[in-house]
Amino acid sequence: MSNQDSVVHNFDVIPDFLVERIDLCAVRVSPTRHVAVTEEHALAILERSFELTEHRPYVMLVDMGLVDDVSRTARRVLMSARHILAAAMLGRTPMDRMLSAPYEDAVYPAQYFNDKQTAGQWLSLIHDLVCEDPIEHTMSLTVDLEPLKTWPRPRRTGY
Repeated sequence: MSNQDSVVHNFDVIPDFLVERIDLCAVRVSPTRHVAVTEEHALAILERSFELTEHRPYVMLVDMGLVDDVSRTARRVLMSARHILAAAMLGRTPMDRMLSAPYEDAVYPAQYFNDKQTAGQWLSLIHDLVCEDPIEHTMSLTVDLEPLKTWPRPRRTGY
């Protein structure tokens, strides 16, 4: 993902989050204050991210620094989004790491990082492979609201 070619769109989601397109198929989600993520937040973040990427599947960089909690229903929504190609969870504290851990079992590859540059490099591996298509897509937003029926799933390894 090159910052030189970036088109950045800003949008406040229920003023608790800033959602920005940082490249053709990449978004950054940052809380604007300490927040407990709700299902409504999760759905609004996914919807806005999908709009910003013009209905393309995308990679996501999530800053966990101001996230105090993630509700069970928000976690279920975020873990089951079929249009997310990968998510890098960026944090600095053990609490950030703990809140990010469940996403390692999401339907997409997800990993926790404490360094923004390393997170960006990891996301670039996926982004650069799939985001060459300049044509707007007609894919619809898909969220599996029952991904935990087969819970617990075996942990994926080898990323």
